[in-house]
Amino acid sequence: MRRTEPLDVDDSWQHSLPMPMPNQPVYATELNLIEQLDKLSIVPRVFLWTDSERRCTHGWEFLASVRQGVPPQGIEAELIAWCGQYPKAWLVVDLRDGVIPPSTTRPLADVLSSIERQVIVMVSSGANNSDWPQWQLPL
Repeated sequence: MRRTEPLDVDDSWQHSLPMPMPNQPVYATELNLIEQLDKLSIVPRVFLWTDSERRCTHGWEFLASVRQGVPPQGIEAELIAWCGQYPKAWLVVDLRDGVIPPSTTRPLADVLSSIERQVIVMVSSGANNSDWPQWQLPL
């Protein structure tokens, strides 16, 4: 028998992703991200794509997501150049409250899905992140 009432569908991800995969960004809070990285047997080189170098902690390196006088095309070009220069590095995108989001010409989700590397979107809280699944290593 066919169902006639609409399905009750939640627009957020229902399952976490155990590891960041190329072309499949995940999200995590800063605390969760640090805990997950500490559990890895080999710690990857991590770059933080953020609006200010002073936000880089935990031994992460800085990649500018906005700069005065640089148009979004320039920021995207720098990201592509970074991908070529550091092919095994992981990218953490800083989308916490109070941080200026990356300046891009295309939607950010499209940009992050198009670079072939591990991308973790760092957020202030886990709520309302329907664009990406949460990064959660199995226990």
